[in-house]
Amino acid sequence: MISDTNKTQAESIADKIRTLILNGTFQPGQPLRQEALSEHLNVSRTPLRHALQSLAENGLVETTGFKGARVAKPDLGMVDDLFEMRMLLEPLALKSAFQHHTKLDFAAAEMALDAAENEQQPSRLSDLNWTFHDALYRPSNRHTLLRTIEHLNRASALAEVIASSIVARPEKSAAEHRQLLEACKKGDETGAIVLLGTHLQLAHHDIRNRNPRECPSSTE
Repeated sequence: MISDTNKTQAESIADKIRTLILNGTFQPGQPLRQEALSEHLNVSRTPLRHALQSLAENGLVETTGFKGARVAKPDLGMVDDLFEMRMLLEPLALKSAFQHHTKLDFAAAEMALDAAENEQQPSRLSDLNWTFHDALYRPSNRHTLLRTIEHLNRASALAEVIASSIVARPEKSAAEHRQLLEACKKGDETGAIVLLGTHLQLAHHDIRNRNPRECPSSTE
């Protein structure tokens, strides 16, 4: 059983590795050897091992044996699965949250959008994107649904970075986000659900088509 100390260390290490992956220090398919990582991050093996397990659960890392791991390399089949699930579950979360939104929720969403405007670091853009969506979904209080959606978002992040869409479409994404937020503020539930679905469809399209050589087909 993992101790509270090791759990906290593992979470911190996982955040550091995730940042290195999303910012391109570690490339898709690159081995993540525990000995080298332990030295690079100046951490002990036990929390590192738990950190890699956590990243594997979120789709950023693939385990390759008892001690082996590598950066995940999403294929188009995986990308399709992720976004098809997101397009089913995220409108459900938004609909469930709609009657419970407060001004604080909208303020949190708007702060994330403002912070993203001048941000270029992929890992930070990914975090801000989730912060925005989470602010609109969390009032649903559907904890299992929210954990699943967060997992899908974290897994989608690597595919977005590989396809360069996370830094290539920020203006389009920002406009889509602000339209969605305005619909929520106005209480336009139907319009907000439609806007969310369109936003996810466009993000999926951009990932699939922006740089297909970097996101190989599932048949390769």
